Amino acid sequence: MTSGNKIPFLTPSSESRFQSFVLFEPSSLRMNDVDILMRGEKVKEMYDYVIDHVQKDTSIKSQILRNKLTKIGQMIDLLSSYDQVIMSKFFDRIWRRYSYVSNIGEHFLDLPTFLTFFPEYAGNTTSLLAQRIDDEDEDDIDSVARGEEPVSTISVDDLSEEEQLIQ
Repeated sequence: MTSGNKIPFLTPSSESRFQSFVLFEPSSLRMNDVDILMRGEKVKEMYDYVIDHVQKDTSIKSQILRNKLTKIGQMIDLLSSYDQVIMSKFFDRIWRRYSYVSNIGEHFLDLPTFLTFFPEYAGNTTSLLAQRIDDEDEDDIDSVARGEEPVSTISVDDLSEEEQLIQ
């Protein structure tokens, strides 16, 4: 299973492809723990910090970001507890897992924007990035997240001649 896990290679031209998400209950329960950057009150504090700074800036870029974050703010305002609010690590848009996370969460910030607001994280961007998991390993990761034993795969070469005939 771990053979498919790779640390993403980050370049200046690819860093804008990395996106984080905010997830609310019940979808936050579907997120694998290794893909969670932070949870609870810390997510709310981070959101408040970003929105406060964006509201002070009247540039078009800030207005676009403010409009994008409005939905998250409305959802946060409806909560009585922040326990099940999570912020995901950063996923590359070219990964298959990106579409899964983007369907259950709300876009928060891309990596360059995040590092602009929180430069203290710039020294250790590796901890911010979700691990890349190759497609053939995704079923194993999903089953482990559900507490099941990973499904092993075998090739036709591993089967006896009799088993190959049945196949």
